[in-house]
Amino acid sequence: MTTDTRAAAAPIAPESAPRGMILALASAVLAFSMMQTLLVPALPVFAADLGIDAATAGWLLTAYLLSGAVAAPVIGSLGDRYGHRRVLMIAMLVFVAGAALAGLGTALPVILAGRVLQGSATASFPLAVAIVRGRMVGRDQAVAIGWLSGTLGLGAGLALVVGGAVTEIANWPWLFGIGGLLGLASVLLVARFVPASAPGRPAPQDLAGIALLTLVLLPLLLVISQGARWGWLSWPTLALAALTLVALIALIAVERRVAQPLIAPELVTNRALAATNLLTLFLGFVPYLFYVGLPVLLQAGAGGQIGHGLGVTATGAALLPGAVLVFLGGRFTPALLARISGRAVAGLALAVMLVGSLGIACWPGSLGAIIGFFCLIGLGNGIGFAVIAELIAGHADRAGLGAALGFNGVLRTVGSAFGTPVTTLVLTAVGVSALGSPGEGTFRALFLLASAVSLVGVFAAWLIPARRR
Repeated sequence: MTTDTRAAAAPIAPESAPRGMILALASAVLAFSMMQTLLVPALPVFAADLGIDAATAGWLLTAYLLSGAVAAPVIGSLGDRYGHRRVLMIAMLVFVAGAALAGLGTALPVILAGRVLQGSATASFPLAVAIVRGRMVGRDQAVAIGWLSGTLGLGAGLALVVGGAVTEIANWPWLFGIGGLLGLASVLLVARFVPASAPGRPAPQDLAGIALLTLVLLPLLLVISQGARWGWLSWPTLALAALTLVALIALIAVERRVAQPLIAPELVTNRALAATNLLTLFLGFVPYLFYVGLPVLLQAGAGGQIGHGLGVTATGAALLPGAVLVFLGGRFTPALLARISGRAVAGLALAVMLVGSLGIACWPGSLGAIIGFFCLIGLGNGIGFAVIAELIAGHADRAGLGAALGFNGVLRTVGSAFGTPVTTLVLTAVGVSALGSPGEGTFRALFLLASAVSLVGVFAAWLIPARRR
């Protein structure tokens, strides 16, 4: 190893950790996280302009998340092999290209293709955390991960405000323009402030694992999103469900035999990593029930069974405090980890989300209650994302950290991807009025579902072995 390589790989002392590096990495995470929900306020506009129904328009969200679920472990593994900084910049350039394609597209297939390319940015968070773990130590490392975790949730909430304002003032192509500019800015900042990292040893890519992971996720999402329309016992639904099961069995068999698997066995056999990854599914799923469901509730006309009659921009403003609390939750987490164990912090995060979910389920007709309890959901989510990153980094092998965080990103993204179709299913099939609009019972059912998942998460947190951080 040369002197330059050793210098590039050496951690930075706490007193000299550059703030510019944190800003650069956070900018990449912000671009990814905002594009998760930036299109949510504009979905009715997409449906009208493209001549599609609401369920089909929802694939503008699902395509991004599905692509990211497959891309995250692949790109994370590439980062371990060829250098995290280099791979992060390439991933963000692909994200920018996807934004340009989608923004210029006039047909749904072209826009979906752009969204698939944008999914490469899902790997920004695991790559950023891997860079931080390799370049910083001590409290600076914990603080940096807190910033990145907070930004991950802040961007998703902030995008609801920005997306609503842009949709009312301009048109949907501008949404992709904003995403593209954020992605380009992140590339420039990473090039300027993030030092090059030493690459690992190149190894063959697990192409069979990538293909089988796609075959697991795509039909499963189709079943969730289209099952109610097709019929749960119809042949397309049953055939896709069978395909998912067969692909999952094949994926497990292949990954056990591949020398360099896409999903390392210890990620599901190691108790700490498996339990942490399970919690990640819940942390990805629960917020999306609110990201998609609350705008419907807040914008419903006062003349219906329930609703607050807010405009798109006002809806975003009502949800903004919750987004800010996501960021603050990530910033609070290092202090919590200094006092109590990681599993206790994870349980606390899900418990706070449980209280927030129950509060909104009990008072869906109160705007003040919605804003206040959504803040609790944001706070718990921010704490949860930060402690998950710390737990994964603390238990995974350093050489495979990017892949481990990438797989964790898969589960977070899968949870989020399920949130959109599940919310749509509840809003269209539970307690709707004779006119087809959701009633108070519909929203209660949706938010009680969030409460139930959060409660399961509280108990699941105690599956993580006790280990004071």
